[in-house]
Amino acid sequence: MNDQPLLINSALIVGGGSAGFLVALSLAKKVPWLKLQLLRSPDIGIIGVGEGTTASVTHHLHDYLDIDPGEFFALAKPQWKLGLRMLWGTRPYFDYTFNNQLETHYALLDRATAFYVPDQRDFSRVGVTSALMADNRVFVRGPDGYPVVGSDVAYHIENELFVGYLEHKVREAGIPILDGTIGQVERDDKGVRRVVLADGTALEADLYVDASGFRSVLLGTALEEPFISYKSSLFCEKAVVGGWARGDEPIKPFTTVESMSAGWCWQIEHEHRINRGYVYAPDFISDAEAEAEFRARNPKVERTRVVPFRSGCHARSWVGNVVGIGNASGFVEPLEATALDVICTTSRTLALTLTESEGYITPSVWALFNSRVGKHWEQVRRFLAVHYKYNRRYDTPFWKACREDTDIREAEDLVRYYREQGPRGVWVNKILGVSDPFGAEGYFTMLIGMEVPYGTRTTPTAEQAASWRKIQDEFGNVTRGAYTVDQALQVVRHPGWKWPETLYRHPDRKTNARL
Repeated sequence: MNDQPLLINSALIVGGGSAGFLVALSLAKKVPWLKLQLLRSPDIGIIGVGEGTTASVTHHLHDYLDIDPGEFFALAKPQWKLGLRMLWGTRPYFDYTFNNQLETHYALLDRATAFYVPDQRDFSRVGVTSALMADNRVFVRGPDGYPVVGSDVAYHIENELFVGYLEHKVREAGIPILDGTIGQVERDDKGVRRVVLADGTALEADLYVDASGFRSVLLGTALEEPFISYKSSLFCEKAVVGGWARGDEPIKPFTTVESMSAGWCWQIEHEHRINRGYVYAPDFISDAEAEAEFRARNPKVERTRVVPFRSGCHARSWVGNVVGIGNASGFVEPLEATALDVICTTSRTLALTLTESEGYITPSVWALFNSRVGKHWEQVRRFLAVHYKYNRRYDTPFWKACREDTDIREAEDLVRYYREQGPRGVWVNKILGVSDPFGAEGYFTMLIGMEVPYGTRTTPTAEQAASWRKIQDEFGNVTRGAYTVDQALQVVRHPGWKWPETLYRHPDRKTNARL
């Protein structure tokens, strides 16, 4: 394969799941001169697992793609997610939210909030959002009595509804969707020459976007790009998945993340169903044992199935005239629900690369794109590895191995700094890099939440401690009378409800053309 420049005017997207449809919509929106086609296989169904997202996915949908929230709620039927309820570490639980809580500095306090939390066993009300989560509330009540719907929230989404909605938007955008099974991938010195379907139809394009999921039919199979395993950092390789019809359980505005003997269990909230999954390490527990533990913890679970996966990524996401998106490029286990986030981030990176280069792709662009995407995968890897390395909730063989053997990569520098200096954020961007999606807030939440000690602890004065309690009391005052998810859904579904025009959209903001 040569490294001659490419001139790209057309693209064939291979794959019709969330990755394929999201990249199609992103390219259609931001690269209008690019001729697009999307190929999906009728033999491959939608993975029927509930999805959690990050807040950046919400912004990608409603700001970057300009998708109307009202239409999205009517057709995709998401539920709001304020963050993660972590049954993790030695505390009863702690909450990881999508807005700053520990990095917040109040006028009454000498230091950031992070310095006042370690001395309290209860980590449930360290900001307005975690106070809402503590009371199973999602939005505060505004002066007009309506919910103050914030933009710093994520979604719980039923995958079939989500993919169906994205397909609707792709068709609405005029992107041709072709149904067919790939019979052969012909290669040339650029990478892929053409894709030949089982019925003999040949499809050609300047760029091939591989969104074929774990099969990675172009990047992994046809071009044989090496796969880099993350098993030294992330030991889990299977999940047993199930759920049950919602009864009278309230809809929680967060994803529950619960430690188990050989991994962890998620709980994703849908309006009429609760989705549960036990992510586990088969080196430490058998499928039958995992199923038994899962059912013992969740007696309402109905039919289950086991989903194998591997954490890692291909050495390069862009090889010749093929770009991998989503699971075709890589996958990092679902602990922080980053799958859709990586798809959206990579889609934006690809769209910006094409627009800024005007479709003229040279070796330096390939290298920079691969460096950026590879760095993102590594950023997710190291953050998740920290979750495992310092979780002291259980002393099972799995968790002992995690504490002893987990490779946390470059996060070692951040943890060393934290142990020496405590949760002082001044140097964190220098250590992690400004592009890190989790930042000081994410790392400090996990390290303080898991009660990882640090050496330069400053004990608050009695006056400062009283000021912190006063601030926490005010959180309670703000959230008093707040809306539950059920109540907020009733409001936004009412014909008279109007979504705030500037909730996600920023029409006057210019696109940042830097990565």
